[in-house]
Amino acid sequence: MKRSRWAALVAVALTACTSASSAPPRYGSSDRAAIVLRPADAPAGLAYVPRFSGNQPLGEFARDDGEAARLSSEGFRLGNGALFVPRDRADGGHLRAADPIVQGIAAVFSGDDGASEAFTRYLQDLRDRQLHDASDADAPPLGDESHRIDATNADGASVTVIGWRRSNLILIVVGTSFPSASVEALARLVDGRASRVA
Repeated sequence: MKRSRWAALVAVALTACTSASSAPPRYGSSDRAAIVLRPADAPAGLAYVPRFSGNQPLGEFARDDGEAARLSSEGFRLGNGALFVPRDRADGGHLRAADPIVQGIAAVFSGDDGASEAFTRYLQDLRDRQLHDASDADAPPLGDESHRIDATNADGASVTVIGWRRSNLILIVVGTSFPSASVEALARLVDGRASRVA
């Protein structure tokens, strides 16, 4: 499997710059299992990739030691990622630019304010650094605030990002070379789960 292609996928990661809130958080780290995308949620033709999925404590979630220190002071609690790629390449193999890929990202923070600022900065990082030709589109009304970005990646593949915040929880679904309507369906699935927790 071409390492650069996998690295580009994993690079679509949430970076936070927040301040902790004193309000009791609605969501705790233990809630994430009932909310995030799971292997059984794999879209038709895709499969869950365990080695690039699962819980991400601070040291795995942060890009480097500097960011880890910053996140620690900002109230980061736990991250989670789910990656789905074509079924015949889930255990290894070359990923092509046209291959459909889905990512789910979740992050729990200590308070709503920190999560909101982190969410805003993440979206700006996508627009400025990670994606090309990014434009805002109509987002489904999910959680307390929601956004959609349509763009392309470095390979020229189409990318749809739907992200939203529920209290102190940030949720993202990213589809690459994947129908935007299906990205929205997965986002609604995850949001429905989150609405039933806590």
